[in-house]
Amino acid sequence: MQNIIYLIIHILFALGLFISLKLINVKNLNKFQTISVNYLIAVVFTLTDLAFTNSEWEYSTKLIIPSFTVGLLFITSFVVIIYSTQKVGIGLTTSLNKMSVVIPVTVGVIYLGQNSDILFKIGGIILALISFFLILYKKPAERVKGAFILPFLVFLLPGINDTSMELTKTYIISDPADGELFLFGVFLTALFFSIILVFADFKKRTNKVAFRYETLLFGGALGLFNFLTSKMLLINVGRMGGSIVFPVHNASVVMLTALIGVFFFKESFSKRQWLGVLLAIVAVFMIASTL
Repeated sequence: MQNIIYLIIHILFALGLFISLKLINVKNLNKFQTISVNYLIAVVFTLTDLAFTNSEWEYSTKLIIPSFTVGLLFITSFVVIIYSTQKVGIGLTTSLNKMSVVIPVTVGVIYLGQNSDILFKIGGIILALISFFLILYKKPAERVKGAFILPFLVFLLPGINDTSMELTKTYIISDPADGELFLFGVFLTALFFSIILVFADFKKRTNKVAFRYETLLFGGALGLFNFLTSKMLLINVGRMGGSIVFPVHNASVVMLTALIGVFFFKESFSKRQWLGVLLAIVAVFMIASTL
């Protein structure tokens, strides 16, 4: 029962992350500026959490490479998703982003030995992948020649990122302070590269984008939920393993964010998408039943 509660908390934080991103799009804020504020706030919250929960801590050299790698993957995935959305559409981009769950699940089952109730897990994961496609996929109005590499990277990079976080949690992080310090290194790396992107975007634009107070407000909310979601991810993969956490998390978030879009942002839904929601619900119950 406690694992279920932890998963629900994780999913609620992820929904906060989604709603923040949705509002950033609605407000038409500069994404590079907002993402920099997001990582700055995430760094602040991580340090604050460290100060309150761990009176004595020291940054270990064993965390440097994992933190840098995951932080670089964070910001690279963000850039790839932006350009993929522009080239091939948000539907295909989001679908492939969520389907990347097969990478950490495969590593968890084959390499980390998370193979209990394997047939039930596989069935749930297959249903989840089908639900992602039914809910999220929209045929692009135009086919862009040579744009195949971007969707492939959208699938690959988040999967590698999730896998890296789980392997770091399994083999490197030995106590809660290490987990906080790992996240600090991840967010600091992402902040550094996001600031570079802000300056590059500013120099490239002919019409300069001024910094708005809303960027600080919504970027700050995004940073808070980014920190909370990442922290719960580390906790939950340590308790349950990625073969359960990642598919349940992704299926739940896709299902709930789709419903939020319908009821709060007045988005229209087809019969195909409602079928996807139903399959997502079944997938979540199938995978969660293996706990």
